[in-house]
Amino acid sequence: MDALDILRVLRRRWKFTALAGAVLVVLVGAVVFLVPQQYKVTAISLVTPASSQDVQNPYSVAGQAQSQMAALLVTVLTSPAVTEGYADKGATGTIEVTNANGSSDSATTDSPFITITVTDKSANGAVQGAQLVRQRALDELKNRQDAAKVTDAQRLILTDVLPAANPTTTRASQYRAIGLVAALGLVLGVLGVVIADRVIARRAKQETAEAEEKPVPAKAAEPVNGKAKDEHRQGVLPEFRAPTKLPASEPPTIKFSPVRSDEKQGGGSRR
Repeated sequence: MDALDILRVLRRRWKFTALAGAVLVVLVGAVVFLVPQQYKVTAISLVTPASSQDVQNPYSVAGQAQSQMAALLVTVLTSPAVTEGYADKGATGTIEVTNANGSSDSATTDSPFITITVTDKSANGAVQGAQLVRQRALDELKNRQDAAKVTDAQRLILTDVLPAANPTTTRASQYRAIGLVAALGLVLGVLGVVIADRVIARRAKQETAEAEEKPVPAKAAEPVNGKAKDEHRQGVLPEFRAPTKLPASEPPTIKFSPVRSDEKQGGGSRR
């Protein structure tokens, strides 16, 4: 079945198509109301050397050490053990930590920038999550330098390029949910209409075949004078009835009228 056949089926079963479309619209509308909008906070930090007599402008100094430290911090902040600790400390949103070009794979990047992106259902939750991740990066950087006994003149710090504040509204989750429900509903709706068309066509074919196989009863003959016409042709003898006797007719009689004597004397009878 190609696309044209599917369009013909949808047109032929327009009632089912309209019903499926109405259900799809209701589902999409429900998704819009059920899936809330989210808030997003993006914080960017730069690994720079601490200000000292030798470093007057930390932004003008860019070396391999800063890039390596940024890659190390991204690796630590995205490890499973650390990400589980975010939830224990109250983070409820989706946290993403990447390097300069947005890649979480620190082996393919060489940049001193760290980007922290947090998406949450509330604005305060997004801000708190970004601040929590940034503080974890600061603690990791300090602890490693303390363990290595790095002097203050050679220490690296995190400088805020974009602070963890000013959340923005995002509807990415709503758009994803709407697209998923619309695509899935469209496929299921078309499939349901096609299946319904096949079932109806099959039932109609079975009913037609049963009607053709069923014998048609012979039409009864119309009664004539209380009996079926051509009844003797069906092997049924007509009812025998004795002939009725006609009343016997009386024999003709000759009646004579008496003749009076006076008429005889007068020369004859008058008729």
